[in-house]
Amino acid sequence: MQKSWGILLGLPLLAQIDPRANELIKRSRKKLKSMEYMTVQFTYSVENRADTTKKRITRSGTLRYHPRKNRFAVDLGDIAILSDGKTVWQFLKKEKEVNISNYDPHEGFSLERVFKIYDQDMKVRLDKTETYKGRTLHKISLFPISDTTDYFRVEVWIEGKTELPERMRISNRDGTVVDYELKSYSTQPLSDSTFVFDVKAHPGVQVIDLR
Repeated sequence: MQKSWGILLGLPLLAQIDPRANELIKRSRKKLKSMEYMTVQFTYSVENRADTTKKRITRSGTLRYHPRKNRFAVDLGDIAILSDGKTVWQFLKKEKEVNISNYDPHEGFSLERVFKIYDQDMKVRLDKTETYKGRTLHKISLFPISDTTDYFRVEVWIEGKTELPERMRISNRDGTVVDYELKSYSTQPLSDSTFVFDVKAHPGVQVIDLR
């Protein structure tokens, strides 16, 4: 049984470059790039606003990420997805089944791709700055320069002190809206084995090699 966790992204075009928003985004991107390793707790929800018959999906998990080597490991509770940058393992825990495939940067777990999208050149606009529970949050909208992207708008809430995104919303051209809440960032080093599925550590697991 194979499950695809790829989520497409997209919304409108407007706005010129807002100098303050541009500076905030640059600092936030620089902060993320300075992290050789990243572990973050997250919650994401998917809603298709073009089709109200489909239910809103919400999941929570942990992402461990080594962006410089394009490696990630995500745990969604019943499913774990790992990649060493070349191979992807999707481990279905209840079924005791692992699907092995070649890494494709256009498919797979979407949060890893969200950070890449966040790093793309886009038109930016500062929507508002607000105080929430004693913290300053800057809400910024980003619009892709090209109209060929799956998404047409990215909204990000940047925490003033950490300069890290705490929430991101991606609006897709197909009506799908994906919300992410990000918290508990950690930069502790991660071993290479974090991003590789060890079959020997899971006796009885069924291996399905799709490469």
